Amino acid sequence: MNKGLEMIEAHWLFSVPPGKIEVVIHPQSIIHSMVEFCDGSVKAQMGIPDMRLPIQYALGYPFRLSSDFKRFDFSKFSELTFSPPDTENFRNLALAYEAIARGGNCPCVLNAANEVAVAAFLAGRISFDAMPDLINKCIRKISYVSNPSVEDYQLIDSETRQLATSLL
Repeated sequence: MNKGLEMIEAHWLFSVPPGKIEVVIHPQSIIHSMVEFCDGSVKAQMGIPDMRLPIQYALGYPFRLSSDFKRFDFSKFSELTFSPPDTENFRNLALAYEAIARGGNCPCVLNAANEVAVAAFLAGRISFDAMPDLINKCIRKISYVSNPSVEDYQLIDSETRQLATSLL
């Protein structure tokens, strides 16, 4: 689900149309983001897989703060691999693609149902494989709102959490 939520974030934060956002699987977790420019060149943000650095950057924005974090050593990473996502095995990503394509309140429903599913999984109430089923049921049962207001989002979030909890 993380990649799906990141895709939705990119859409809203950077006004990127969903069709222009591509998810790729990168097992080494060295490249954290990439952007392709109109000339076909690609710029990547690379670093060791440690969330402290992006959090530090967010807190210090727009400045880069010095740190004593471990530095990236290119000689230790001789291979960077990429593959398309397997949405049959990772169904949450397929649900995120659907939510962003439908728009409206669907991403809100997806997020609220996912948070309930994750909490239930961590508490041992559902299996990992049951999480996409719970999220999917919520997406199907919550009424679609094409242009929700802030108040709508608050109500939809609450309604989705109640529904997801009742479906456990």
